Amino acid sequence: MNDLQNAYRHAAYFAPAPDSAAWRLGTQWLGRCPHSGQELAQPLPAGWDADAFALRTREPRRYGWHATLKAPFALGGDGSTVFLRTGFSDLAAGVRSPFTLALTLAQVGNFLALVPREPCAPLQALADACVRQLHPFAASLPPAEIARRSRGGLSARQQEMLAQWGYPYVLQDFAFHMTLTDTLDGLSEAQTAQLVQHATHWFAPLLSDGLQIDAVSWFAEDAPGADFRWVERFGFAP
Repeated sequence: MNDLQNAYRHAAYFAPAPDSAAWRLGTQWLGRCPHSGQELAQPLPAGWDADAFALRTREPRRYGWHATLKAPFALGGDGSTVFLRTGFSDLAAGVRSPFTLALTLAQVGNFLALVPREPCAPLQALADACVRQLHPFAASLPPAEIARRSRGGLSARQQEMLAQWGYPYVLQDFAFHMTLTDTLDGLSEAQTAQLVQHATHWFAPLLSDGLQIDAVSWFAEDAPGADFRWVERFGFAP
């Protein structure tokens, strides 16, 4: 825990178990395992070279294979990672049981992601609990950061959520997504189609069988701009 105390930010993610097929699929696609810290050979779409694909997956690779449940936050002034760990543990203990999430591949804004096929009440409840129960450990956003994030055309409700919870896309505006690419801007229709076809094939097991939501994971960013790393996974009672 001591090495975590000075981490720049912490986050609550959903991430598959590090020994699972779902983890291997996502980490290999992105080219990095946040659990082991190893770089991985990426599966290349037809017509793409390694550098081009690495560039197009650079930002999600830094954050790691995940879906955000509580957006990255700095610890409060008197915060302790020991207390934060207790918060994660208590949160996971309050989830009744794992559940399966049906997935589809979609373009979200200008990037590709795996998203729920349909609304899922247990998932919404989990995300809401992460926001509410972990927020007491988070430092308030400085006014300059709130102003910067407000420039993205937020609705009035999202502006309120940003001020209250430190992130605008929570509660009613939460949208589970496991990001696969950076922006698609600048790609031709053919290149975008190649990415979609490749992702559909690569993630076929998850698109067919769904994703087991069975834990909440603690990730940390040790310094501004550093790769997020896996810290601990808190499983739900079966």
